[in-house]
Amino acid sequence: MKEKILGMVKSTAGAVLIVTILMTVIVQLLTGHFYTAYNLSTFSRSASFTIIIGFAQTLVLLLGGIDLSVASVAGLCSMIFAMLTTVGGVNPFLSIAIALMAGVALGAINGIFICSLNLTPFIVTLATSALYKGIIYVATKGIPLTGIPESVTIIGQGTLFGIIPYPAIIMVVLAVILIYMLRYTSFGRHIYAVGGNEHAAKIVGIQINKTKMAVYALTGFISALAGILMVLRLGSSQVNIGENWAMPSITAGVLGGTSMNGGSGGIGGTIVGGLLMSVISFSISLLGISSYWDQIVTGVVVLIAVAIDSIRRRNNSNV
Repeated sequence: MKEKILGMVKSTAGAVLIVTILMTVIVQLLTGHFYTAYNLSTFSRSASFTIIIGFAQTLVLLLGGIDLSVASVAGLCSMIFAMLTTVGGVNPFLSIAIALMAGVALGAINGIFICSLNLTPFIVTLATSALYKGIIYVATKGIPLTGIPESVTIIGQGTLFGIIPYPAIIMVVLAVILIYMLRYTSFGRHIYAVGGNEHAAKIVGIQINKTKMAVYALTGFISALAGILMVLRLGSSQVNIGENWAMPSITAGVLGGTSMNGGSGGIGGTIVGGLLMSVISFSISLLGISSYWDQIVTGVVVLIAVAIDSIRRRNNSNV
């Protein structure tokens, strides 16, 4: 038991968790407001979006790939949901289902280009990110879509027992499903195998392209879920939904111990990494510091995350 605890502390995710807790304690001592019921509820609601989009990116990182389009997929699917509901008059719950399937399709498009044409994930997802973002502006002309029914906005705005936000509950449920998938299903083992050594995975009979396609489609689904939840939180669809999610999604995964080379890491670490990113943003707000510093700190954290990943890979190669 003692060795297990020491192992957790020495891991990247364990170290990040300790830093996160220390930051919250320091902010609490300075402001006296971090650990209030209202602020904890607000924080957990906000953190849920960073963590959910982090889940989407983590799956691709485990493959040894990257998806720069997660933010645009979230934005486009949120627009699809809002347009179907407000302009098309479609039942909002049916609109959610359609928008989620659109996310699967958009993610699959990435997978098709990457697998069929053997293109670099960075270039493909950078291009589709611009494409999906452009579609949003062309379709909406930059005008917000309002009038989302209260029957569904409660999912984004409501709480359980007046304390636990529904988005946080959805995040936890999603985390449990993904952790189970990665640890106990053949599909999860295939993801790690492909990310660890694609050539070896092919030799043992794993269908590489099928696995990649499924992961990119699942990433699209999760990205769409994050975007739709944000619409339900705001009560309207804004053209900038998800606009700044790409960088935090990568950082959350890498900070949590997921290697950018693939093959190692997981969902639990992403939760920890996402919490740290959210604590930084929330703390800046509580301390009354200009929100512009959020971008600076985020950039520094990204560099630290990449450096940690590089050091970890170097140490592993020397073992």
